[in-house]
Amino acid sequence: MLLNTLIVLACLALGIGLFAGLGLYRAHRENARIIRSQVIADASVTVDLSPETYADLPDPVRRYFDYAFNGRKSISLRGVEWNQGGDFKLPVVGKFRADGRQVSHPNKPVYAFTGWFWRYGLPLIESRDAFFVDDHDMRAKLLGWMKVMHTDYQSPEQINSLYSYLVLRYYGQAPLMPWALLPNDFVAWQANDETSAYLRITHDDLEGAYLVGFGSDGEIVSMNGDRLLMEGNEAMQREVGLKSEYREIGGFMVPTRLEYRWYDKSDVLISHFQSEISDIRILR
Repeated sequence: MLLNTLIVLACLALGIGLFAGLGLYRAHRENARIIRSQVIADASVTVDLSPETYADLPDPVRRYFDYAFNGRKSISLRGVEWNQGGDFKLPVVGKFRADGRQVSHPNKPVYAFTGWFWRYGLPLIESRDAFFVDDHDMRAKLLGWMKVMHTDYQSPEQINSLYSYLVLRYYGQAPLMPWALLPNDFVAWQANDETSAYLRITHDDLEGAYLVGFGSDGEIVSMNGDRLLMEGNEAMQREVGLKSEYREIGGFMVPTRLEYRWYDKSDVLISHFQSEISDIRILR
């Protein structure tokens, strides 16, 4: 009797494992197709990194680019990829482990984050958060099969507000690919003082900003939202982002530890994410 029970349990566990494995494999193939067709640039983009390209910017911003570019004068690439793992703390579900991979376009706010949220030692939730400047595809599935979350915003106000936040998110991670912070159609810098500057980001008719703080070596150490940001889910939040543990990777100085804190309108901490960045790769 006991032997039969063990056999049944073993078969059940094997079935669940195969079911989950197939679901995660299907999701992986779909994510790879989206990244290949919509995120990575069709051809290599060449970015001029010479000091003349940022000579007119505020002093702390110029020092940052001198530090981050590390003597490089140009770079050609189709995208940037990195692995990210850390701990999320949310008010409803508590603390859980999140591991994932992000691929970003080299110089415009287009990216795809694919990840796994771990509970009870299992990758229970597979997720994708992909943004393409004027379109967004975010969804999460239980074991890669059952949809538990999907973007479904109806009003233009919600959609525009969400897209504005996602553009900010791309640039909030840009110290991992510092050339993306050079002035462009989305980015402008404004002086503040000797140790900080405003990063102004425009998307359509909406504008957001980070107050960027710089360290003694010129590195970016903090990027704080200077206003409450609507994330498209009717929740107003202010973001505080910390960057640390800089290392030379691929010839550039980039942070390998990121920490984010989100506060509500009353300045109460409502969620927290701290993560380690590894395996940063320049895609050519």
